[in-house]
Amino acid sequence: MPSYKAKAVILKSYKLGESDKIIKLYSQQDGIISAVAKGARRIKSKFGGRLELFNLVDLEIATGRNLDIITQAEIIKNFKNISSDFYKFIFCELFSEVVLKTQSSGGSSVVLFKLLYVCLNEIDSLDYEDIESLKKISCFFGSKFIKIIGYSPLLKSCCRCNLDMKELYSFHKSSIPFSIKFGGILCEKCSSLVESAVKLNASSYRFLCDLFNLKIEDFRDMEVNPQVLKKIYKLIENYMIYHTDCKIESFKYLKKVGV
Repeated sequence: MPSYKAKAVILKSYKLGESDKIIKLYSQQDGIISAVAKGARRIKSKFGGRLELFNLVDLEIATGRNLDIITQAEIIKNFKNISSDFYKFIFCELFSEVVLKTQSSGGSSVVLFKLLYVCLNEIDSLDYEDIESLKKISCFFGSKFIKIIGYSPLLKSCCRCNLDMKELYSFHKSSIPFSIKFGGILCEKCSSLVESAVKLNASSYRFLCDLFNLKIEDFRDMEVNPQVLKKIYKLIENYMIYHTDCKIESFKYLKKVGV
């Protein structure tokens, strides 16, 4: 039986039979992989705790007729603080759901794999139940994910008429219309023709621009006004849902628990 190696993040697992698991992974080389870990639910399983959610693992996988079979697993990085914090766990489930619902088997993105790893690592290092920081990282993940899949909003020109509006970042403007449907900011003329545009103030607009441009090293220590964070968190959520055409159940669950 031919086999292959994979470096992957564990995104989801399901019970199979009395003792097996089906594992959903995102691999650096192969994108989404579904594979069976035989006996993984037994107390004395050879896998131990290696196949827990969000672990970064090195795998050897045998090619199967219907599902591939995980034969060996070694932990590269164990994000041990995620499972012990309810809110950290839910936000990581959100990232997993977005990847699983938008990425097809057989297609991979090294950039997406790196983004997933970076955001899991950031969340793992946060203080206990730091919801504001979790929302901030969620905004970072969402904006970079949108960029990776090719739906970056236009933030320096009108998304309807392409009017140059580069000066907005430097100059204070009290209301900057943003259209989720058309994918970006609007000039005054176009905003009068578009319904349901989101109104951004100068701080919200600058934070949105920074999300799409800054690396995690520069973004990590940035202080964000709570009202600005709330506004942009909601905008990123709606933008992602609209442009991926996916129902992301984790967003609904986060609302249920008051996040």
